[in-house]
Amino acid sequence: MNRKQLQYVIELSEDLNFSVVAEKLGITQPALSKQILSLERELDVKLFDRNNIPMTMTAAGEHFVAEAKKLIYREDQLLRSMEDYKSGKLGKLEIGISPFRSLYLIPNIVKQVKDKFPGVTVVLHEEGSDTLRKNATEGKYDFALVNLPVDESVLDVKLIEADTLVLAVPEKLSQALPASSENGIPEIDLSQCKNVPFVVVSPAQEMRQLFDKMCAEADFVPYVATEVVGVSSAWSMARAGVGATLLPLQFVENFEFDKSIALFKLKNCQYSRQPAIVTRRGQYISEYAKYAIELLTHKNI
Repeated sequence: MNRKQLQYVIELSEDLNFSVVAEKLGITQPALSKQILSLERELDVKLFDRNNIPMTMTAAGEHFVAEAKKLIYREDQLLRSMEDYKSGKLGKLEIGISPFRSLYLIPNIVKQVKDKFPGVTVVLHEEGSDTLRKNATEGKYDFALVNLPVDESVLDVKLIEADTLVLAVPEKLSQALPASSENGIPEIDLSQCKNVPFVVVSPAQEMRQLFDKMCAEADFVPYVATEVVGVSSAWSMARAGVGATLLPLQFVENFEFDKSIALFKLKNCQYSRQPAIVTRRGQYISEYAKYAIELLTHKNI
């Protein structure tokens, strides 16, 4: 039994399809089948029930996968713990992060980490929220940046600056909105935007779910002019005048301000997004990972 076989079984347990998993792993289906059969013969137990359509895991297989994940995790932690002993602080810093946060939150952090630890390679795993949470609980990153809530029985949590949500509205559309302003960014009630076209992200994303809740609270169904995949695309659409979109102010502030866009805070907004740095409880944290976390939690460094 070797690590490769463990990984093959874990991958197969998730898709339960030899051809799909073989393609994902970059090997042939016969080669994958041979590895699994060899392992089952060595263990003298069946891990997969191939008589069922679709294929299922046996009870022994489910137990094997759970323990195999623990073994791989422990091996990875041992290897990471040895990296600091290498001359020149060589190593790899793996960060789980959403694609839009990697645009504005992480570049300066990476630069400072590289300045202090030039021998470290930084790898950004740009994933969706559910994947980030799942992989973080399995210890696949040095740390991940996700929105709360998370499973704090498994993950250690460090809060970072909360998102301030604003409505980015094309200038021509904003002129008809009855906003009030005393200091700074003007405020508007979302219920006053019933006639405004909106650019939204897909329903599976947290930002869209938050936006839908806010519209329901304001008692109106928004006119969706365009649906896009990511927040950065929504921002580009708003700048082009397609419609208004909900964005974190921190995201907008990291780009050159465009006079064709007006920003509005939302009055009486009951919803917020609290991002956090999460690591698997008990996970080894390298010196360069600690430094990156410190940078993210203390702005003045």
